[in-house]
Parts: sequence; C-alpha cells; structure tokens
Amino acid sequence: MCTFFYLKFKMTKFKLLLFNLLITSNLLAQTLQGTIKNQASEGIAGASVTVLNSSQRTVADKEGRFSLNLKTGTYQVQFNAIGFATQIQQVELTNKTITVNITLLDNTQTLGEVVVTADKVEANLQKTPLAVTSLNAKQLEEYRVWTINDLTALAPSTFTVEHGNSTGSSFLNIRGSMGFSNDQAVATYVDGVYQFDYFSAPLNFSNIERVEILRGPQGTLYGRNAFGGVLNVITKRPNNKTSGFAEIDLGNYGQQRYSAGFNTPLIKDKLFINAGFQSNGRGAIYDNPTLNTKNFDKHNAYIGNVNLKYIVSDKWTIDLNTRYESDKDQGAYPWAATDSLARANPYTVFGNWDNTERRTNFNTSAAVKYFGNRFNFTSITSFVDYHIWLPGRFDFDFSPAELISFTTWSKQNQWTQELRFSSPANTSAFKWTVGSFLFGEKSKNSSTTYFDKDYALFDPNAPYSSIGNGKRNAFGVAIFGQATYAITPKFDITVGARYDIEHRELTQNSAFETGGVVMPLTADSTAKRTFNAFTPKVILSQKLTENSMIYGSYAKGFRVGGFNFGNAANPTYNPEKSDNYEVGVKNTLLNNRLKINLTAFYFQQKDQQVSTSQDGINYATLNVGDMDNYGLELEASALPIKNLQIDWTASTSHSEYKKLELFDAISNKVINYKGNKAINNPALQSMLAVQYGLPLSKSAQNLKAFVRGEFRYIGEYQLDFVNAYHQDAYSMINARAGVSSNHFEVAAWARNLNDVRYMAFGYGSYMMGMPRMMGITLTGKF
Repeated sequence: MCTFFYLKFKMTKFKLLLFNLLITSNLLAQTLQGTIKNQASEGIAGASVTVLNSSQRTVADKEGRFSLNLKTGTYQVQFNAIGFATQIQQVELTNKTITVNITLLDNTQTLGEVVVTADKVEANLQKTPLAVTSLNAKQLEEYRVWTINDLTALAPSTFTVEHGNSTGSSFLNIRGSMGFSNDQAVATYVDGVYQFDYFSAPLNFSNIERVEILRGPQGTLYGRNAFGGVLNVITKRPNNKTSGFAEIDLGNYGQQRYSAGFNTPLIKDKLFINAGFQSNGRGAIYDNPTLNTKNFDKHNAYIGNVNLKYIVSDKWTIDLNTRYESDKDQGAYPWAATDSLARANPYTVFGNWDNTERRTNFNTSAAVKYFGNRFNFTSITSFVDYHIWLPGRFDFDFSPAELISFTTWSKQNQWTQELRFSSPANTSAFKWTVGSFLFGEKSKNSSTTYFDKDYALFDPNAPYSSIGNGKRNAFGVAIFGQATYAITPKFDITVGARYDIEHRELTQNSAFETGGVVMPLTADSTAKRTFNAFTPKVILSQKLTENSMIYGSYAKGFRVGGFNFGNAANPTYNPEKSDNYEVGVKNTLLNNRLKINLTAFYFQQKDQQVSTSQDGINYATLNVGDMDNYGLELEASALPIKNLQIDWTASTSHSEYKKLELFDAISNKVINYKGNKAINNPALQSMLAVQYGLPLSKSAQNLKAFVRGEFRYIGEYQLDFVNAYHQDAYSMINARAGVSSNHFEVAAWARNLNDVRYMAFGYGSYMMGMPRMMGITLTGKF
C-alpha cells in the first residue's frame, strides 16, 4: 500500500512538472517590434519576420511595421522580402520592449544571408562550422538543375556519376566517396526523411525550396550511410501567402518539361497547403542499328507533391508531406562493351533488346513540432514505397549477338521514426540536440539471367536461364546527441556521438529453366547479421570577427554491411568506415558583397566495399580497399558592381589506395593495387558562373534583362579501380539569357554549349556523357 501511495505521489509531481513546462511559455513575454524599410526609407509591405527554431513569425503591414511577443532571451531573427537580400539579426530580449529597425538592401547590391538545417536546427550558413553548400530555388533555376545529375561541381568535391541514362541510376560522389551498391555512400534526405538507397532518392527535382550538400561524414546526426556526406532536399514549405507559378521548358532532342505549383492558406493563420506537379520527357539521343531505330531511348516522368502545414498553437505545428514519382525510361543503360567502341560511336548502341526500365516512388511523412521555453521537440514519422522493374529484357552483352540478357524487379518499403529534443530558440551559450531513430525495411526481388541461343558457342546447353529470388528484412535503432558550448563569446566547442545497431536478414532461393521447364536449384536459405557502429564528432570554432570564423573538426562515418545475393563463397560483407579531419574558414566581407569560404580536408576510408572477384568467376561486394584522400575546397560569391554577380566553386583531390586487392585475369591471382587513385574523383574541378542583370524600367515590376555564362572544368579522373581507363580533363560551357519581372520570365539556355565529348561511365561497360542540350523556358508567377 505504501508503494502505491509513493508511486501516486511521484506521478503527481511528474504531472505538475509537465504542466509547468507547458504553461511557462505564457510567462515573462516581451515585445519585439520595429519597421522594415528599403534604402529609400519606404516601408516594405509583406516582408517576412521569422524567429529561427520556433513557430514565431509574422509579416510587416503596409508601413513595414511588425510586432512579436517573445520570452526573454537571445534569438536569431530572419528578415526577408522578394527582391531584397535576406538579413539575420541576433536580438536579445530583456524585461522591456525591444525596437529593431531593419533596412533591407536590393539583392543586386548585396549578398543575402542563408539559413540551413545542416545540424537539424535552423542556423546562419556563414556561422555554421561545417562544409555545406546551399542552393535555393532561384539558384537551382539559374544553374538549370533538373536532376541530381546536374549537381556536379556546384559544390566543391561533388561529382555525379551518371551510369545508365535513366532516372534510377546516378551515384553522388563527395570527396572520392561513392558506392555501386544499393546502400549509398552519400545519404539522401527529403524533408527530413532518409531515402534508403539511391534508387529511391528523388532523381527529378520538382517544387524544391533548396538543396543542401554536406561534405564529409555526418554520422552523428544522420547515421547510417552518411559516410561521405549528405544531400538534403527540402521541398517548398506552405505559408500564409497565396502564390503560384506555371512553367514550360522546350528543347532539342524532344525535351518537354511542364511544371506548376501553388501555395495558399486554407484557414488564415492556421492551415496552409503547397502543391506542385511536373511532367517531363525527352526524345532519343541514341540510335540502334541492330533494332533498326533512330529512337532507341526515350524518357518520361510524372512527379507530384502536396505539403500541408497546420499551426495548432503558438507552440505546436504539424506538417504532412506526400510525394509521388513515376518514371519510364526506354533505352536505359545504353552501354558499349569497350571504351574504344563507346568513343568511336558515342551515341550508338548495338544490343538487341529495348532496355525499358520502370520506376515508382511514394514518400509520405508527418512532422510534429513543439517549440517550448525549456526545449523544442520534433517527431518525424515516414513511409517510403518503391518499385523498379524491367518490363522486357536488358541486353547484357551490348552486341547484336543473342548471348546474355537480363530482367529483374524489386519492391521495397520502409518506415522510420525519429524523435528529437533540442534547446529552445532563446538559448545562447549552450545548445544541444538529443534523439533516437528507428526504422524497418522490407524488400522483395527476383532476377532472371538468360543465356540465349548464341551462347551455345560457349556452352552447348544454351539456351537456358538462371533465376534468383530474395527477400530482405532489416530493423535498426540509434541514439544520438550533439552539444555546443560557448566557452567564451567567440570560442565554441561542439561534441557529438551516435550509436547505431541494425539487424538484417536475407532469404533467397534459385532455379534453373530450360525448354520451358523450371527446376529448383537451391531451397530457401536465410542469412542473418547484426551490425553496429559508434560515430563521434568534435568541432572547435573561433569567431575572428563578427563576419569571419575559423573551425577545425573530426568526424567518423560508416556504411552498413550487407549480403551478397546468390554468392555462397562470400555471403556477407562488413561495414565500411571513414575518418574525416577538416579545417575551414568562412568570411563575409565588404558589407556582404563578398563571401569566401576555404576548407582543407583529410579523408580516410577503411574496409571499402568494392564489387569485384577474388577468383575471376564469382563476383561479390567485398571489403578489399583502404583509401586516403586529401584536398582543398573553395566557395566564393561576389557582387563587384550592382547587378553583376560572380559565383565560383573549386576543389582539388589527391587520392591514393593504401590497399586494394583485386583479381587479375592475366596472372590468375589477386593483386594489391596499392597506390591507385579513387574512381570518378577528379583531381581538380571548378565551376565559375557570371550573371549580369540590366534593369529595363524603374517600375515596381522589376523588369530586367539578364545574361549568364558558366564555365565548368573537370580534371582527369579514373573510370575503373585498376586505373586502366580514365577520362582526360575537359571544359564545358553553359549559358542562359532572357527577360524577367516579378510575374514572368522568358529565358533561352544551353548546357554543354561547346558539345564536348566525355566518358560519363566506364566500370566494365561504357557510356558517353550528354551532348549539347538547348532550350527555352517560359515562366509565369502570381
């Protein structure tokens, strides 16, 4: 009985504590007020005021006045308006009303400040001690970023490997780290939801607010497979304004891209919706004389997303996000058998199958957020359903002969749950984040390899086929935490750690088919394996001035191990690990007209997962490589004169394998290719963009003409692990010009204007990069 009353007493204390946490938000509230004006001292109606890491936001009235009620503390407040450079101000509220008067400058005169969520909290990019690049919707439009393939060199040490001319076959390489398995070396997140493999990532960009590229291991906050970095894709967020757009893109090779989106409040100040739709297609680039067609490859995709935001109160919000993508790629994987054949016939293939690939991807998530005085809380629940299949066959010998063909299908679904607590918005000296992450994954797949009639030259039993079926289940849990403490007003230390544990199971069987008769080869067999990893992180940062900082960091990453389907000799492979040492400096100079960020890194990969053979017969993913890579990275933006903006990214890379054990067919033994370079990792890469805008009127519509030129340089890179084939350095020119206003834009553009020919993929099979692409874009906005 005493125990009962004791427990009841403790529960009552807990309820009182919880009640106190929730109601103190209404106590000690102070007023933050002010005006937002332009350089002519005119109020900017509709300017947005946002308190970072809180639900507090408002818009200025017709005179530019605003007011917010906040608890005492130190806040980061963002001020922005269309056509003006964004400002972020630190505001300290005491026990009295604070007045802040803001003058926003035209975005043709000064560079705006950028908010990122790289550390899973909102922060000023230039004051975040991480190597991170952020591209907003306007920049994505100017660079003409339609897919992940277009991200090469837009951030330092970032290279996209397009290996199949399809929407489901691109690999992102950051600092020499990439992978040819389903488990990515660079983790992709969409609206905070992890995409488990590269097939499920959103290859087509539609209705995007911004893209963040984090370089180096990010395991502490992002976990499994954030091994070389993270790609964060954030779709447009619903808000209280009614707006929309429609866009038409037309170009050579039958390019057609139709996009539309709108945003509106459903219930003023409470419930908002943002939705987008896109249909895009492209005609043939490749011809196929074997099939007697000039239209071998065609691409069609449909993408739609709907985001809802509900403000329950000034402390609680709910976000619901849904995205669906359907792709059909006829003529996917237009590979040539040899490097010389691909270069001699750059856009011709000789296989005897149409290589059609279909893909659907459904993502949905719910984010519940609480913004309190003691802590903030976030819960993100997600579900992903993904399906890829070949309706026909894929030619695997790349020749007119009927030797080997292939077909497959795979269906996957995943659920995730992340719970995260963090320090409140008014925290200054000590900031923290702790949380947990759970996930479950189920997948089924089946593949058939056909040894066709001409294979009888090698095996008199042909034709026949080999069938493999598999089911995979996985479950994982992680706990993580990161804290930053300001030892002095200018010196911070950040410490973080994460522990992941993941259990995987694979059940598989196989069969043999000949003459229409299917004979089982192996019955169901199940393999089980549990993986775990500890990924720490340490950052020291020093504020040199109000607009300059220097930092040094160490971070560890891991890529989960897995199973080799149908390989009895090597049924599993181990996790891959990485260590990253980094120093960086960030500078904002000349009254926000110049930004220069420099980073030096040293990156180590251990137990690298490589698809290879140890006997020349059985191929599998094996842990056969240790690789070191070091380099320098530069990001710079400048407005030397009004209306002229220059952006430049550049990076160097010096990679070397300390161990790389691969089978050599000539000597019939395993050789250590120590000293080789990493694949698809340019020694030097750079992107220089220059844009000039010419005002055509002084009206409020901001009518102007613009011209833009881009120069991309890609240094020499290796195509295979043996380093037998490489791509020489090449340069590419992109251009864009047109007329725009607040409500419309007409632009002509060209990518690869100089029509340079380069090898995009060359690992066992070969494919050239995209030729010159040109088009026109018509955009209307309201």
